[in-house]
Amino acid sequence: MNRGEASIQVSPLRGDEHQLWREFLAASPTGSLYHDLDFLAYHPEGRFRFEHLVLRQEGQILALIPGGIANREEGPVFTSPLGASFGGPAVKPYLRTAQCLAMVQTLQEYAQARGWAGMDMTLPPAVFATPSSDVVSFALFARGFTMANRWLCAMLDLEQADEPRYEALFRKRQATHVRAARRKGMALVEAGAEGLSHFLEVFEDTYARHGVSATHSPQDIAWLLDRLPHRARLYLAMLDGRCAAGVLVFMLTKSVAYTFYICNSTALAEERGMPFLYAELADLLARRGVRWLDLGPACWDGNFNAGVTFFKESLGCVTHCRDRWSWRRSWTGAPALASRNFIMESAS
Repeated sequence: MNRGEASIQVSPLRGDEHQLWREFLAASPTGSLYHDLDFLAYHPEGRFRFEHLVLRQEGQILALIPGGIANREEGPVFTSPLGASFGGPAVKPYLRTAQCLAMVQTLQEYAQARGWAGMDMTLPPAVFATPSSDVVSFALFARGFTMANRWLCAMLDLEQADEPRYEALFRKRQATHVRAARRKGMALVEAGAEGLSHFLEVFEDTYARHGVSATHSPQDIAWLLDRLPHRARLYLAMLDGRCAAGVLVFMLTKSVAYTFYICNSTALAEERGMPFLYAELADLLARRGVRWLDLGPACWDGNFNAGVTFFKESLGCVTHCRDRWSWRRSWTGAPALASRNFIMESAS
């Protein structure tokens, strides 16, 4: 911490501070839907041990961190996020690097005082920040956090081309599928809860085909569509009254949309509804001022899914990393926290 700079305080979010959280989040350059308490409320009581944190300096909020306690082999670990894809600090605009470093040190001291074994934070790709910044990940690294995992996320840059974007971005074969679907009269339908029955047809078909369970139940999806109608939307590729493909899209920030589920119909597989859906969705979102369409991770935990990666890259996606940073008290071996060696120079 710089000489003469006021100390930073950490406290759990109080029940009467929810509106304060909303107001701060609306102005944060790193805030997202996954930091939103209204989004996290879809989890039933008792599923997670939430303990959201507020960091202040001289009475002013510096950052909000959604998360809570997860029981690990080494003991209780503060984990951000719980019940979302990423979390970490939602910080105030123009947070200085020195403040961010001091903030992480304060969090470590707080974790020690609470008897936590450590902290895990999963940060979004830097493009989620406005403007793009890596200051939080740098501060975590500088204070002794190590990278525990990386997810390689496929993201479509909607500013790369003009409408129709698929002509410039999609590989030839995918562009051909889009044109064929258009000739047949396939249409993109945007829906809320009223479109759930059509979406569940391809959702359940897809997960049964792959033999895995989805993150959300149909009841969870219905809750999100009903409670967050401007942030959670369904997009369906419809042909003759039947759903060929569907995605659940979260508006994570004003500039980034995220496709949480990518589902298609086995019976209508030859109609190639998914390339058509993404072609139409890219133009629709760009008209609304969205910069990035995140198609989600294709690689994680050392697992490279070649088929999924090939499909997403064939739509013109570029890749960015979502990273998990971890720190454990046992790594320092003493109450005095070890950090990496950085020379702090003052301006002359």
